This record gives sequence, structure tokens and C-alpha cells, in this order.
Amino acid sequence: MLKSFTTYKEFIPKLLTIASPIILQNLLQASLNFVDVFMVGQLGDNAVAGVGIGNYIYFLFIMLIFSIASGASIFTAQYWGKKDIKNIRSTMGIAFTFTGIISLIITIAIILFPRQLIMIYNSDPAVVNLSVQYVEIVVYSFFFTSLSIVYAMILRSTEHVVFPMIVSIIGLSLNTFLNYLLIFGNLGFPKLGVQGAAIATLIAQTLSFTILITFSYVRKHPTAAGFKDMFNYTKKMVKEFMKRWLPVLGQGMGWALGYNMYSIIYGNMGTKSLAAYNIACSVERVCLTLFLGLGGACAIMVGNRIGAGEEEKAKNYSKNFLKLAFIISVVIAFVLIMVRGSIVGIFNLSPETTEYLYNLLLVMACIMLARVMNITFHGGILKAGGDTFFSMIVDMGGIWLIGVPMAAIAAFALGLPVYYVMALAAIEEFVKMIVVYIRFFSNKWINNLTRQAA
Repeated sequence: MLKSFTTYKEFIPKLLTIASPIILQNLLQASLNFVDVFMVGQLGDNAVAGVGIGNYIYFLFIMLIFSIASGASIFTAQYWGKKDIKNIRSTMGIAFTFTGIISLIITIAIILFPRQLIMIYNSDPAVVNLSVQYVEIVVYSFFFTSLSIVYAMILRSTEHVVFPMIVSIIGLSLNTFLNYLLIFGNLGFPKLGVQGAAIATLIAQTLSFTILITFSYVRKHPTAAGFKDMFNYTKKMVKEFMKRWLPVLGQGMGWALGYNMYSIIYGNMGTKSLAAYNIACSVERVCLTLFLGLGGACAIMVGNRIGAGEEEKAKNYSKNFLKLAFIISVVIAFVLIMVRGSIVGIFNLSPETTEYLYNLLLVMACIMLARVMNITFHGGILKAGGDTFFSMIVDMGGIWLIGVPMAAIAAFALGLPVYYVMALAAIEEFVKMIVVYIRFFSNKWINNLTRQAA
């Protein structure tokens, strides 16, 4: 293992330079999300469930935009390996075109049909009313959020990772502070409950977008492109972009819809199950932040090497990332098992919801290794190599052929508690991990896209 780590002396310094800001940003985001859930959780089970449903809809939108940004980042990471700024900016233009159209369509749909969408998840009138109050405000942040995601992903792919981190810190800190003011009515502000949480998100996302755009041009980052630079892309570039993006879209939306299907299943098991699941997911996001950062760094570092024509180095980088992911995931899973009692104790929940949450955290710790290895493969290695179609097939197949059916059977046919439902659904993670390991060692995942799109 040590030999592998020292094969290329630049690996560890480059990893720390790229991964550290991404990890810090993800950790802060997950931590503040946890604080948000904690704040809303003080309003009771219904508030947690209501805002959680609103966030599921928001999550679907984010995954759709993230798939566009990921498609762009696959190309920009490899173009950056060749220092090809012109094509990086053309790729931005393609991403912005798709993002603008999709943001507009989804925003209008949510404005027109908020209650109908929410009732898919839960029919409890109290929960539905709270969720409607939340989404009717937060929907107006969608456009700014979508553009920010594209800018940040492309900046990361060009190894400009500190700037997006700083902007994220500002936005997320503001979001949490405004939550403190507007949810509870502190410091003379009105007490708005879940509406306050939505207003805080809207203000923070708008400010983040403004800062990101302004300083991107002031600092003359690779994203500081003129209108002509971005929208001079060719039909061949669009065709190649769609060839790589559509599988990412299919994978992202298939995964997001599957994730939402889990939420629908848990929601229809009752408000207590849904509330416990929402909190458990917030805790899991904190645990996974390190690995999401490693996955992002992996996509950048491996993608840069493939674009530069250094395929052997790309393979060695990938092996190092897998070893890191394995070791750290085992440690974090052990820590989560040890502290889960303390985590549960900080929430104001009913005894039944408390029991559900305690056991859900145990299940999450037990499946941590498989989740982490899949993040490294799908979000890092396969993405860097442009092997998006295979990644889509494996990810969607695992969720829809194994995970969702197992969850539905466990919940409705067998009537098992929510933590057993999650445990059985997680079988898909282990199956996917084995399949992708085989793909990795075949080397079929390596594709140099800078030659194909030229």
C-alpha cells in the first residue's frame, strides 16, 4: 500500500490541495443542514416531515441540475488537463443552455401544482400544509441555485476549488443565521416557522449566486467568459456532450427518483418513520462529506490525467483513492455506532421516533463501506473516465431492481419497522459495489473525451 502511495510524489500534495476545500465545503454544508434540521426539529415531528418533503422535491431539482453540471465537469476536467480554455467556456455555454430551460420548466410546474406534488409523499393535512408553506417560497431560489451549481462544478474541474468553498461558506452560514432569526423570531424578527426556513434559503442562495458570478469575473477565473465565448459551441460538441450527459442525467434522476421512492415508502409508513428517516439522512450526509470530497477530487485528478494522456497514472491514482475510501469508511462507521445514542438525545422527538432513529443510525453505520465505495466509483473514477453509460446502468439497476422492491416488500407486505426496511433496501449497495469492482479492473472505463469531442 505504501508503495502505491509513493509511486507518484505529487499525489498526496495534489490530493490535499484539491480535496481539502471540497471536503471542508461539503462538511460545512452537511453540518449546517444538520443544524437546519435540528432547528426545524424543535417545532415537532410534523415540521420535520413537512420541510423534509419540500427538500425531497428540491433534491430532485438539484439532482437534475447536478447531472448537467457533472456532464460539463467531465469535459472541463479533461480539457483542463490540456489547458484548453476555449473549449471549457464552450462547454459552459452548453450547460447554461440546458440549465436555463430546465429551471424555468420545473419552477413553473412547482408554482402551479405544489399541493399535488407534496401529497405524493404524505397525506397528513398538517404535514402537507407545512410543506406547501415551505416550497411556495423556496421555489424562487431554484434558478439562482442552478447557475451557481454549474459555475462551482466547472471551477472545481479546473482546480479552482478554494473560491467555490468560500462562497459556499458565506451562503450556508447566512442561511443558518437567518434560520435562527426567522424560524424562532429571535432578535426582534418575526417568528415564521417553516416559512422562515424557506425565506432563509432563498436569500442565502441569491446572495451566493451574486458573489460567485461577481468574483469569478473580477478574479478572471476560467469561468469568466463572455457571451460569445460561451455560446459559440458546435453541433459536434453538443452531440458529444449529450452522449456523456444523458447517461449522467439518467443515472442522477434514476437515483434521485429511487431515493424519493424510498421517502414515499417511509412517508406512507407514518409521520414518525418519515421524521426519523429525515434526521438519519442528515446525520449520514455529515458522515459522507469526506467521501464526497474524495470522490470530487478523484474525478478531477483522474480526469486531468486522462485528458493529458497519462492513463497509467490515472489508474494508479484511482487505486489510491479506493484504498483511502476503504480505510476511512471503516473508522467513521465505528465512530457512528459509538456516538449514535448521543446524537438521538439532542432531538425533541416522541419515544417511538427516537427508537426508530437510534436503529436507523446503526443500519447506516453497517452499510457505510458499500455506500462509500460506490461514491468513489460512480462520483469519481467512472465519471473521470467518461464511463457514464455503464455507471447509469449499474446505479439505476441496483435501485430499481433491488432496493425499491425490497423496501416496498419489507414495508407493506411484511410490515417491518423502518430500520429493517432500510437494511433490506441497502442490499443494492453491496451488489453495485461488486459489479463496479469488476468493471474497474477491466480498464474499460477509461475514455479520453478531449480527442472524441475535437
